[in-house]
Amino acid sequence: MASAPPPPYPWYAVISGRDLQQGDILFDCPVFVIPPEASRAPGGHLVTVERLNVIVLTQSCDLALMPDGLCAVEDVILSPIYKRQQLADHKTFGKAQAWEQARKGRHAGYHVLNRCELPGHELDFMLVDLRRIFTLGVDMVREIAATPAERVRLLPPYREHLSQAFARFFMRVGLPVDISPFK
Repeated sequence: MASAPPPPYPWYAVISGRDLQQGDILFDCPVFVIPPEASRAPGGHLVTVERLNVIVLTQSCDLALMPDGLCAVEDVILSPIYKRQQLADHKTFGKAQAWEQARKGRHAGYHVLNRCELPGHELDFMLVDLRRIFTLGVDMVREIAATPAERVRLLPPYREHLSQAFARFFMRVGLPVDISPFK
């Protein structure tokens, strides 16, 4: 007797509104870029706005609203995401081999997200660039999240897998002198 296939674990859900959780994907999100010369500009405003597709990295528990209507954080951590076709001409990620290495967790600072096949929200494979992180105020991110009628949210256990990849990249420690090998 053949065994039944394992139950599917959906990667994504379609959601709407101002509620924020880790794994929420926001398209065309404004990210503020401050050039190095801004530190020398007295009273000048040299900030530019870049629009990126991003994913929320802040833990969901920190984004939950408390009874007073506030949450535990003032800023939301975001990282850019790139659809596979956006990187077709990229030096590294224009090659299937690099995507496979990133899928296996062998490209520190990058994490691969599966395709989204939800009707009306289809997305190709995406690459999260954990080397670039941004923060925006939580109220602003809630406004951005509420703008489209619907958006896509990465579901457990895949969002925890993303969080783990971020933690592994962020917590790397190089020791000046390591323990000698055991013989």
